[in-house]
Amino acid sequence: MIKRSEVILLILGVSCALWMTNCGIFQPKKTENSSRYNVKTISNIVQKARSYTGAPYKFGGTTAAGFDCSGLVTVAFQSVNLALPRTSYDMATVGREIQIQEIQVGDLVFFVTNKNSNRISHVGIITEVKKEAVLFIHAADSGVREDNLGSKYYKSTFAKAVRPF
Repeated sequence: MIKRSEVILLILGVSCALWMTNCGIFQPKKTENSSRYNVKTISNIVQKARSYTGAPYKFGGTTAAGFDCSGLVTVAFQSVNLALPRTSYDMATVGREIQIQEIQVGDLVFFVTNKNSNRISHVGIITEVKKEAVLFIHAADSGVREDNLGSKYYKSTFAKAVRPF
């Protein structure tokens, strides 16, 4: 048999938990950027990155005259007033790591392309998620282009995926 004091404690506990949830104590804190990272913003980021398709590769580049991978990502995100660190290695520390099955348009994908290191050295932006392919845009040695994440090379160098905001 349940005692009256146990019922009162249970009611108080549930009430307290509901109060704390409504006050945001148990909810993850959203940054200013996370509330602005929505479908429209992501579409604009992808559109901006795609507008540079064919631009040449240039180490340290951040203009249509030439991009490196993190330069392209930085410029695409800056176009909607979202700031990311400048290097792929540092970008990989921002946001929440996600499983490959959770990937959505706008997520960042990271690669380790140097066979002599475990350090992240390449980044791209997911542009399409289809049943048969997951595409991402990046600045490769041959310039800005979209590739399939499922291709042999990118599967073998894939390090992680991140939802940045």
